[in-house]
Amino acid sequence: MYSTENKKIHYFYNGIFYTRSINEFVNDILFQKIYGGEGLLKKILKISKNSNISFSSSMVNENSIKPWIKSGWTINHRLNVCVLNLRNSNHRYPSDNKHIEIKKLENKDIEYLLELDHKIFEDYWKNSKSSLEETIKSCNNNYLFKSGGENNLDGYAILGETRKFTYLQRIGIVKSSQGSGLGNNLLNCVISFAVEKKFINMKLNTQSDNIAALNLYKKNKFEISPRKLVIMKTS
Repeated sequence: MYSTENKKIHYFYNGIFYTRSINEFVNDILFQKIYGGEGLLKKILKISKNSNISFSSSMVNENSIKPWIKSGWTINHRLNVCVLNLRNSNHRYPSDNKHIEIKKLENKDIEYLLELDHKIFEDYWKNSKSSLEETIKSCNNNYLFKSGGENNLDGYAILGETRKFTYLQRIGIVKSSQGSGLGNNLLNCVISFAVEKKFINMKLNTQSDNIAALNLYKKNKFEISPRKLVIMKTS
């Protein structure tokens, strides 16, 4: 009922929510609350215990988790929000940006991006086909940055843009090439592209315990917002 490839909407007397499987690597079910309070959250927790299903929430503002905690949910992941003011940025394309292809993200890119994505991220954070499709729909424009040769990609990034505001949806380098400077090169290319397009700012989320990623963003003048996000879990 809940473990579906695409989002499925559910109507309970005390709330409305979406569910779908996160990906093929973890058993958690994504729970995205549309409407409902403690009553709904307690109901989902009960379903979780009775059916041996683990639900993980979509991102929740840390200041809004009191009802979740009172209902018996726990914090699974903490995320930092990083922001870069592009109007004050002096980023320029890196000298070796010829190894990075920039194009509009399309549905036809999903198949090979999934294969690449699964070489980069830990199981919980790996993309699924449906999550990439949702990424494409989430912004007016989505730009894909492919690092490496066409037949030997070593990383990628997705920049979403709506009304000149941008969100770095995804960025990563395959594990065998991490620490080589390719991630910094890729990020600089994304920022330079956004500056050239006269976009206003860039936001991204990253795990609060991912020190390497946080240092990379700080190095590139991102500021860590006091606003924190969390992912809640039923068990």
